[in-house]
Amino acid sequence: MFRAVFLIAIFFGLCTGLSQNCGVNRRLFLKVSPVLIGFPPTNSFAATPYRDIEVGGGYDLLSEKRGAAEADVVYPISMEGLWNCERVVARVEGDKFQAGEAYRCLGGTPLVEGSIERFETRYISSPKIEISGVVVDRGFEISSRAKTENVQWKVEQPNLLQIDNKVKLAVVKRSVEVPSDKGFGFDELLRVQDGITIRAVQVKRRYRRSFDDQGNRVVDGLEIMKTFRVLDGISGELPTSTVKTQIRLVRPKSFD
Repeated sequence: MFRAVFLIAIFFGLCTGLSQNCGVNRRLFLKVSPVLIGFPPTNSFAATPYRDIEVGGGYDLLSEKRGAAEADVVYPISMEGLWNCERVVARVEGDKFQAGEAYRCLGGTPLVEGSIERFETRYISSPKIEISGVVVDRGFEISSRAKTENVQWKVEQPNLLQIDNKVKLAVVKRSVEVPSDKGFGFDELLRVQDGITIRAVQVKRRYRRSFDDQGNRVVDGLEIMKTFRVLDGISGELPTSTVKTQIRLVRPKSFD
């Protein structure tokens, strides 16, 4: 360990002395330090680790090795088909500009506490899930929510979506709570590319099936969206904003 620390000190000392030819940034440190510390002594530094690295709670959004832990979020088979969705913004905390920009990139309207969104969504079968259930048609939902037809998404590649040839969404990390009597939900970390700007956005949702006052089947949910600073493609550890939204899904009156 002493030898590794000594080598790191030498490396950065050399780079400081040759600053015109060797730019040192956080990403370079992430590439070099695992080689010095994680590998046994060797006469060659030919082995270069890939970008799959987490430091201080941060997450590398650009790594080629990253991938969502699950193929897609699984919803109960009973949810197959069309639904009307109502979203109510309950609370906005922290950096309201970052929160509003992230909310917009996910298809939302201008972010104001108490504001209400109404749009259609639907749930479809998918070849990417191995248990009984359905997945949300992300392309259809974003198109309805953002009021645009220029949305690219495939059920076979559920983690990638593009809006208006500008905003690109990629799920880089996901955990899923499969449907049960207690509810269901998910936790996703997204890389949001808006032009030249890259954002890290975490979306957590949890749903439970219920009935409204008229005895109609509904699905109630709570969403917590958090934004994080991004430095050299690595998300920060602490959120810069938090948005809490109440969700209710009801069947269209014409649904059989």
